[in-house]
Amino acid sequence: MDKLKPIIDHHFWIILGLVLILPLIGWWPAVGQFNAEREKKIKDIDGAFQQVPKSAQPNQSWSEGVNKIAEVVEEKNQQEQYELWRRQQKMMTWPNRINRDLRPTSYFGDIPSKARVIYRNGYNIDVTSVWKQIDAFDPVTGKGTVIFPESLVPKEVFGDLPPTTTEIWEAQEDLWLLESLFKSIRRANSDASIITDSLVRSITTIMLVGGPGDYPDAEPSGDSGMGPEGDYNMEEMYTEMGLEGNPLNNNQTMNVGASSVTFDPAEEFGDEQGRYIDYKEGTVFKKRGFYLEAIIEHQRLPEFLVQLSNGDWPVTINRVQIAQAGASSTLLGATNYEDGPESGGNPFAGNPMPNTDEFNYSEGDPGGAGAVGLTGGTPENQLLAKAAVTGPSLAKVAICGTIYIYNPVEPVETKSETSTAPAAVPTATPEEPIGTPESITTEPADELKPADADDVMIEKPDDLEIPESPDSIELPETPLDDSTPATPAAKPVANPDELEPLPLE
Repeated sequence: MDKLKPIIDHHFWIILGLVLILPLIGWWPAVGQFNAEREKKIKDIDGAFQQVPKSAQPNQSWSEGVNKIAEVVEEKNQQEQYELWRRQQKMMTWPNRINRDLRPTSYFGDIPSKARVIYRNGYNIDVTSVWKQIDAFDPVTGKGTVIFPESLVPKEVFGDLPPTTTEIWEAQEDLWLLESLFKSIRRANSDASIITDSLVRSITTIMLVGGPGDYPDAEPSGDSGMGPEGDYNMEEMYTEMGLEGNPLNNNQTMNVGASSVTFDPAEEFGDEQGRYIDYKEGTVFKKRGFYLEAIIEHQRLPEFLVQLSNGDWPVTINRVQIAQAGASSTLLGATNYEDGPESGGNPFAGNPMPNTDEFNYSEGDPGGAGAVGLTGGTPENQLLAKAAVTGPSLAKVAICGTIYIYNPVEPVETKSETSTAPAAVPTATPEEPIGTPESITTEPADELKPADADDVMIEKPDDLEIPESPDSIELPETPLDDSTPATPAAKPVANPDELEPLPLE
């Protein structure tokens, strides 16, 4: 027992050592067995792969067929892009006062200085021509389907120097886009014979806008009225617009509330750094934004959006805001604000242009007590115009959308065209240089085949007009033997035996 006493005293440590050693003894052979099984499985799998016969891909024909279909689809896609560009190119018409030899030959191509001067001098005429596409209401005659003064048409302002080529292209492109929008509005009112039956009663604001993009000279977007925590700094925003402090807390407030639908297009398109939205080089199309405010029949709003979307130029609608147009005349003016832009009016509509149109729309207070800003015309037409924009079924809408402008695309030569093109060239080229007088080319051989003696003599009298004796008329029978030099005229006849039955003797 004395010998076992140390073991009994230190049994804990002895058992602890055994406990630490025993798991290692069990783990080591187990891991070795597992590795052996794993290596065996790997060898079995590799052997199975090696037993698979190596041959050509059985679906090679299928993959080749798919590749051919993909090539055809890509070719058709490029062809459709070209057709879209060609359709758009037909709408890019220049004023007739610019001669064809002075017009640009490519999209945004160079324009001679003489043509630029001519364009600038007649630009206002072009604006008026585009404005007439909307069928604006005339307070003098009472005709027209929408109240829209010419002064609200956005246009470029050229200086004394001739405008650059880029300025001319941008101004003309905007006229094309505005004309498309005006035609869409006119189509929406096509079923109305009087303005009180129109879908679109009044256009109060319309403009074309740009957005951010990969512009080489684009400046970083500045402060857009946001506070330090991302909230709108209302006082700062409206101070820049010409109002002092918060417009909701003073007497110079705008007509905000239930009847205000105005919003900044930058909320949808981003800060305007350039002419186009999300501009990038090498894209299929460019995007130009538009923003308009109008008074319409609220139940027919979907119809109006459809007409805008079906314009001559592709259009998508980005945002629509609508509110009931109250009976107050302050909601019916050209800017939907009690005062002009200089005193807190619509910050997006710009200053009104001087009154130069024949309809004599009023300035300064277009939304005043007058009939929606009209001062000319007869009292009856004034009342008609006011009735057109007053009523419980009317609503004021603000719409912004995107107009797509396709970039030039080169025509695609299909495989069928390339295969037939060489055969078409040799057939067309020899015919042009071999052109002969019509008197010879218009005598096909089919008309000469049934020729008789009388037909042969029809051509001979021109040669026999020289003899003066009347006996020359009776010579057809005897001089036929001597007229053998004239037989080359009968060469087109396919069968020379047809000439044998002629009464030569």
